[in-house]
Amino acid sequence: MVKGERTVAARAEWALLLLFIRSIFLSVPTSAIGFDGIPGNYCLMRKPVQCCESRDDDCTMPILGDHLCYCDRFCKRNDGDDCCPDFKAVCEGLRPDTITEGCRDALGTYYPVGGPYKVNCNSCSCTSSGQRYELQCERRNVCLIQEDLLRQVSQGQYSWKATNYSAFWGQTLDDGVKYRLGTLYPERSVKNMNEILIEPTLPMPERFDARERWPGFIYPVRDQGNCGASWAFSTTAVSADRLAIQSGGKYHHVLSSQQLLSCNQVRQRGCNGGYLDRAWWYIRKYGVVSEECYPYVSGRTNEPGVCQIPRSTSPADINCPSGSEDKRIFKMTPPYRISTSEDDIMTEIMANGPVQATFLVHEDFFMYKSGVYRHLRLAADKGPPYEKSGYHSVRIIGWGVDHSTGTPIKYWLCANSWGEDWGEKGLFRIARGENHCDIETFVIGAWGKGSKKRRRNPSELVIITRLSDVNHSLPIDDESLVNQSSVGTGRRPLKTCLTLFQIIAAMKGSRTLISSLP
Repeated sequence: MVKGERTVAARAEWALLLLFIRSIFLSVPTSAIGFDGIPGNYCLMRKPVQCCESRDDDCTMPILGDHLCYCDRFCKRNDGDDCCPDFKAVCEGLRPDTITEGCRDALGTYYPVGGPYKVNCNSCSCTSSGQRYELQCERRNVCLIQEDLLRQVSQGQYSWKATNYSAFWGQTLDDGVKYRLGTLYPERSVKNMNEILIEPTLPMPERFDARERWPGFIYPVRDQGNCGASWAFSTTAVSADRLAIQSGGKYHHVLSSQQLLSCNQVRQRGCNGGYLDRAWWYIRKYGVVSEECYPYVSGRTNEPGVCQIPRSTSPADINCPSGSEDKRIFKMTPPYRISTSEDDIMTEIMANGPVQATFLVHEDFFMYKSGVYRHLRLAADKGPPYEKSGYHSVRIIGWGVDHSTGTPIKYWLCANSWGEDWGEKGLFRIARGENHCDIETFVIGAWGKGSKKRRRNPSELVIITRLSDVNHSLPIDDESLVNQSSVGTGRRPLKTCLTLFQIIAAMKGSRTLISSLP
């Protein structure tokens, strides 16, 4: 059927053809004319709207090769039904118990009696007993969307809500952990990296959002797709945010995550995960180009791909894979670790911009929709295969307090890398001040190479640098360190502050207070 050919004669001819096909191949009564019984999601996946209220010959979805089914109200007529298979469920809101024949899954997809069919991540068959129909599945795989877990969260009195995501439907939990996360647990030497402690002399506000503090400088949420690349996405996102902030918008570019994936492969695993310290090392040593120059493709291919950018500090040596003329290279200084203190993290964000945080993602987090997330061990009774977790890196862009449940709940406002259709338009909130899921364990900041000074916080700040181990303290070479501690008014860079007294104190394992520098 070609779009627009919707005459009565054409409808009747097509209905007869469908009737013939179904009488041969489908085990459903031939009295049902139309596309009913063909598995799949059609109206459900249609954008920008799923259904059209009146006749609309463009309200279509492809089906059976080069044919079209319709999601408009005109499709359901006596002279021939050309509605998409899920029209009744999606556009008319019919529940599974109102369907006279066949079975439906959690997404509302219709299956005629028989099978096998792939439902979610398992093989299923639709069986009938009298007027009762049941979808029976072989539970060989643990699915990323666990329907019973989804139902428990949705019906329970918790601080957050869950939902079903079509992008995750059909994937196994193992695949979700492998391809939707991607940050490898820091090695011991990196985990022992000493912290910069920043103590504000004024109390922090109840809420803060970096998007409001620096309008237009905080980059929107992106989608890593089916590639374990959170290590690359969070590193380039924090770098881009801070470059925009410190330059006052002069350097305002989405940075290439693909370059990190494809070119930073020494002891990295590409779409199977990466270490943050090696990502930061690469962006300091070689820098990255913009997304416009080297666009992201690994989310579709599941592969890091071959590096197409030479390791060069000269834009003249670069040919953008996209053909873009923007060949600028953006570099960062080495990262510094913020302490696990809630106030220190808030102060760093408010003074200098979003930070990078690594936390442990559990099986229920994939279904997060809204609210303040706390991990619920609802899958514990089902056994270890249903409880999987992995490390994931995101940006913390602010904080606040949720009062919707009657009991105030403090939270971090975080930007994920699963697209804007997930969570709260790509963001999520997670409990703050209790190191929930290790969210406060390893928080990182960095500055663009060549910065003149760090952003000042309106409140006067006092900086405490823990130097308990000289070998693990922050780098202090001239090339790499650019004003890593001058947060407060009139403070000098850290490299000018490391006196002999401080080094001796560091060797003794004490802390040095930098509060009244000349």
